Amino acid sequence: MATPNIKFIPPQMADPSKYTTRANRQGPLWLLLKDTCILISVLRYLPLLFWPMKSKNGDNEKKTSWASIRDIVVQGMLFIVETIFLILFVPALVSLPGVLFFAVSIAGGLLIQLIAWPTQGPRLMQSNMNPETLRESDNHQDERWVFINGICTSSSGLQENVDRLSLLFGRSVLGIHNQSYGMIGDVIECLLQRCLSYKTMDVRVACEIVKGCLMDPEAKKVVLIGHSQGGIIVSMVLDQLFPELPNESMSKLEIYTFGSAASHFHNPPILPRTDATDSSPVDCIKYIEHYANEYDMVPRWGVLYATRALLTNRYAGAVFVHMGATGHMFIQHYLDHIFPVPGMTDKAHNGPAVKTNGSAGNGHVVQNGESTRQLIQTHNHHVEEAQDVEMGSSYLDGIPVVDEQASAKRQDVTLGSLVKAKKNATPSKSARPSATTNGDAAPTLNGNVHRIGSFVIVKGSPSTQTQKYGGRTVRQISRLWLYLGGRSPPAEK
Repeated sequence: MATPNIKFIPPQMADPSKYTTRANRQGPLWLLLKDTCILISVLRYLPLLFWPMKSKNGDNEKKTSWASIRDIVVQGMLFIVETIFLILFVPALVSLPGVLFFAVSIAGGLLIQLIAWPTQGPRLMQSNMNPETLRESDNHQDERWVFINGICTSSSGLQENVDRLSLLFGRSVLGIHNQSYGMIGDVIECLLQRCLSYKTMDVRVACEIVKGCLMDPEAKKVVLIGHSQGGIIVSMVLDQLFPELPNESMSKLEIYTFGSAASHFHNPPILPRTDATDSSPVDCIKYIEHYANEYDMVPRWGVLYATRALLTNRYAGAVFVHMGATGHMFIQHYLDHIFPVPGMTDKAHNGPAVKTNGSAGNGHVVQNGESTRQLIQTHNHHVEEAQDVEMGSSYLDGIPVVDEQASAKRQDVTLGSLVKAKKNATPSKSARPSATTNGDAAPTLNGNVHRIGSFVIVKGSPSTQTQKYGGRTVRQISRLWLYLGGRSPPAEK
């Protein structure tokens, strides 16, 4: 199996003098216009959202079932109705009397609600678990795992997502349903959330659930996972909870996103304990990771644009970019490639689910499928061997290339010193141009002042990131993979 081409963007430094969110620098209407233009510029990648269509694994979003057929029909109807509604919106606004326009708009909204209703189940869903997964989850009663889905996801789709996460990581997973109103409706909702900080019902529910988990004295760790629009909701949850909860509670969080559409990720620095040898500030949330496919339209609008083009934007966490990869489906295009389940078939864990009298929060138990679960189970006495045989993944074994240019821009460009460096920097006689990823020359100016294209880097050296992360596999950098098969990362000293 060929080793995939992966690019790694290291996390930002915990320095509040460098970064802030876009909303602190630009007005909401300007952000709305700008985000719309960026979205239009990446629409050429729209056909690749569902590509590749084929999959060796029959247990993902492409499997044929009555629920999947229903979801496709509903999404198609919503797309047609919303397209007609958008085309007629301006003519109706100009020609119709105000009262009649308002009545037609309400009727259109109710029609969309009616069409989308069959795909909208309960707001909260617990993962189904087979007996083996249930036993493994009993070993992690002090952990809370929460997942927020992305656009165009039905209630049955959310159930499949949390079931797969539970199967992979051996934990009970609570799903928060980010209900869909069609692709166009969901994209409009994303714009309102990103630019106007509009707290939809999904955001409000997520805030309450995550806050409850963090304030639970029995919970020592809270793992929050978001896909697509779920990344926006996760970032809004952080914006809401950081001012409300103490650092001790927020530091329980670990965050992982896939194909994130979020435009920022807040993670304020905190000072270490007084007895610590290093007094440098550190991020409140220690572990944040983002996974993205290079030609996935959504992260090109979200995480990839935010970390590469918005220099002073706060986007906390490390970014793993699967270069050349397409597709946006959570299971088929992300989990199946990054954390595959060996031997998974379309009958892996289908079957009747029955209620159990097990511990609260453990959801349901799936009676069959235990053999599949055993394929990724790690024996306590043979951890190293299990990692190589049962947890094998070409993605995890790939050696990422550190994105030096993105790292330099994110690490070293400050809010105020950029202009000062441009004015004061003078080229050094010994400066030698070197090739960069965009073909621009990058001569060294005065000492620690560097230029990459039109950007002036005022301190530090991008090579330090290569020294720290270069030559290491995804498996050695990633935190999330350490939870596979019900395992846990090594205890911190």
